[in-house]
Amino acid sequence: MSNGFTGIILRVNLSTGAIEKQKFDEDFYRMYMGGGALGTYFLLKETASDIDALAEQNILTIAPGVTTGAPVSGVSRCCVTALSPVTGAIGDSQTGGNIGPMIKRAGYDAIVISGKSKTPVYLLVEGQDVQIKQASHLQGQNVLDVYDVLTKELGGGKLSILQCGPAGEKLVRFSCLVADLNDVAGRTGMGAVFGSKNLRAITVRGENKINFSDNEGLRKLGRLASERLPDSGFPTTLSKYGTPGVVGFQAEAGNLATHNYSRSYHQDYKNLDGATFEPSIGTGFTTCFGCVVGCRRKVKAEKPYKVTDRLGGPEFETLGLLGSNLDITDPVAVAKANELCNNYGIDTITMGGLAAYLFESAEKGLITPEATEGKSLGFGDPEALIWLIERVAGRKGIGDVLAEGFEAAIEHFGQQTAAYAINVKNNGLAVHMAQVKPSQALMYAVCPIGPDHMSSEHDWLLASDSEARKGLGIFKSAQPASAEQSGIREAACSYEMDKVRMTVYTQYFYSMLDTLCLCMFCWGPGNLFNYRELEDLLSYTTGWECTLWELMKVGERRVNMMRQLNAKRGFTREHDRLPERLGKALPDGPAKGKHVDSEAFEKMLDKYYGLMGWDSKTGNPTDAKLLELGLEWTL
Repeated sequence: MSNGFTGIILRVNLSTGAIEKQKFDEDFYRMYMGGGALGTYFLLKETASDIDALAEQNILTIAPGVTTGAPVSGVSRCCVTALSPVTGAIGDSQTGGNIGPMIKRAGYDAIVISGKSKTPVYLLVEGQDVQIKQASHLQGQNVLDVYDVLTKELGGGKLSILQCGPAGEKLVRFSCLVADLNDVAGRTGMGAVFGSKNLRAITVRGENKINFSDNEGLRKLGRLASERLPDSGFPTTLSKYGTPGVVGFQAEAGNLATHNYSRSYHQDYKNLDGATFEPSIGTGFTTCFGCVVGCRRKVKAEKPYKVTDRLGGPEFETLGLLGSNLDITDPVAVAKANELCNNYGIDTITMGGLAAYLFESAEKGLITPEATEGKSLGFGDPEALIWLIERVAGRKGIGDVLAEGFEAAIEHFGQQTAAYAINVKNNGLAVHMAQVKPSQALMYAVCPIGPDHMSSEHDWLLASDSEARKGLGIFKSAQPASAEQSGIREAACSYEMDKVRMTVYTQYFYSMLDTLCLCMFCWGPGNLFNYRELEDLLSYTTGWECTLWELMKVGERRVNMMRQLNAKRGFTREHDRLPERLGKALPDGPAKGKHVDSEAFEKMLDKYYGLMGWDSKTGNPTDAKLLELGLEWTL
């Protein structure tokens, strides 16, 4: 009997109503392991290079990993993969919570959805019983109401619900998926893929026991997490305040997007720090399956806005993109905007980036009130933000334009507004400032899914003297640039190659985490577990004696599969471009003067492609690299 996986992947064709249980052997799982690698595998195998992301031919995969569901902290995540309606490239998003372990407990290693239903439906998975159910009664309802309706309708119990929200129904391109009520697969528009298939939700009830190779070994790892948490640094902060607990540290380092990325420090940042607002509006936390960290904060408020504690509080990225980057520093206002986005199923990062684009364009006199339905829009105005979220969710007026993303907005409002559309491949940037973190500048440009802050480690690792750095083969420590030095220019002069090497190695590592569906807060470099214990986890769950070298190759394989899919869809080095604003020196704050130097950046790109084994002209995998990774079938 297999350990860590059943060998069965559930296939559902919404066009025909066909439900199939497809079997794969152990070699397949050792090669791809789960998560985004599985999802990209099906896209490469079964989709043409010219199909639209919103076409019924798009294939969507919800996949945990071979380790998912083990009783160990940080082993509960799940990946949702499909062609992205935002970028037109590969789309991949992760969520924590219970949906991944529940899929495994239902007896499946992944759920693969193809086709399009003629009418609104939801998928009910109860072990061997799989049904496509009518969902007309759910149309137009918000996430919270649909959760309550389905929970009552299906009798509650061990049930997990993954849904797209009304924004996904209306094909808002950056709509997200909400898992139960406190976890979100936020990026790359997977909610719109659900909507394009007339699929409102997937509900999973799992009662089966997952077979693992060494249950005592897993209990040992579980105990280690509990013992280490109180003195673990970053995880300790997360346990106390969630990701809002890092707002202060990031702001003081000059790494907090402010006023549409034109600055990196907001003078009122303390209002948005978890340690500040937790005592006034915090109401506890939720946690992912089996995790001791408990980083998901809950908030509740009555004024100036009524905020429920059922939909999760704002994370660090949201506090930046719906907060400081819009010059909104009232935590209740940001919490309300976050609640609305969660209840409609909208990615808070891209929503915040689009709002900043609109606010600055209006500030510069490039967009008149007549063009915004007579509504005055500007920085520091929570009411304007709330109004805008409602318009986007309903695709009403200006919201219908913004629902298509940055490129459509520029086309509508004029090329003169393009300088304020801070995006890469039509996808909004995270709150981390590329001007301050050279490795993030590189990853924003080259990441197959668009500008992602969770696809490689950040610059702190290179500046440390830790086993976490050395264990990945990164031996030369470098000091961060001073405030007077100029970002990537300084990196190019003294330790450019070290930055690129760190980015490549940690991209493999983080890609491996997203293949196994492990949480970086527990399994990332320097957190609760070390690299040897990662090898132990594979041994205890699957019985495989995996080395870290093999696991890094798993991560490398996923990145190359994604980049190869993008190459087939016409993406090249020319798409690995950063917004021009990032090349301007930051005017003030701790990171004053830092910027992305274009000449140095091009040199970093050359070195990155070289280390990846990709063609320097196209930026895409070579035949030799694909052959090395066993991916010659993708040629």
